[in-house]
Amino acid sequence: MNQRDQQLLDKQLWGVSSRPPRNADIIGPAFVIVFLVGIAIGNILSAHEGKPMQTASHDLTVARFLLTGVPSTMR
Repeated sequence: MNQRDQQLLDKQLWGVSSRPPRNADIIGPAFVIVFLVGIAIGNILSAHEGKPMQTASHDLTVARFLLTGVPSTMR
């Protein structure tokens, strides 16, 4: 293989190179930043507007009533 053949082969295989991309140091932090920005935007968009939040104790009470039945004093 002469020099010209090597240059042509390099041109054809430029995208199959085994060397890492030049900006590989930026990919990880950029992914983390985009992830955190997405969480922040989701938090802003799903913010409750004065709606009362259910608490765990409320959920446990409902679960107990579903399992044991509603007490006769509440009927």
